[in-house]
Order: sequence, then C-alpha cells, then structure tokens
Amino acid sequence: MALFLLTYGYNDTGLRAERRDDHVAYLKTLKAAGSLVAAGPYGDQTGGTILYQADAEEDVEALVAGDPYTQADVTKDRHLREWKVTVGSVTG
Repeated sequence: MALFLLTYGYNDTGLRAERRDDHVAYLKTLKAAGSLVAAGPYGDQTGGTILYQADAEEDVEALVAGDPYTQADVTKDRHLREWKVTVGSVTG
C-alpha cells in the first residue's frame, strides 16, 4: 500500500461547523477500515491534512469524494499526492 497526503483549506461557510460531526465520523470509519492513518486541522484553523493509505490514488479520490466536507464544499484548494517516507516511519 502507498501513502497519500491530502492538504486543503476551508471555504468561508457556516457549513464547516454544521458538518463537522459528520466529517469526523466519516474519518473514524476510514480509520477503522485501515484507509486513514491520521487527520487533523492546522493550528491556525485555516485548513488541514489527511494521510491515507491505499493501493491507488483513484481509491483515495473516491474516499475524498465521500467526505461530508467535500460534499458540502467546505474545503478548497485540495491537493492530493502520493507521499513516500524516507526517514522515520508512519503506521496506520
């Protein structure tokens, strides 16, 4: 499996607070299924990062599309890319 890093910002919308519980619940299901390694917002609350593990980028794109934040257009400037760890380790 490969690691994929998603970075994103937030759109200026009240839907962020409204959909937060659904977003977090969705991420917890991905974690339980082994598709999510870690996720969280930046300290300044301007966006966040999600680290996925999957066989292919297309698999992660489907996971991102299923996120309540994506569906409600809460996030913007989403960048998904494969990430290769060369020093240290990351485990799911």
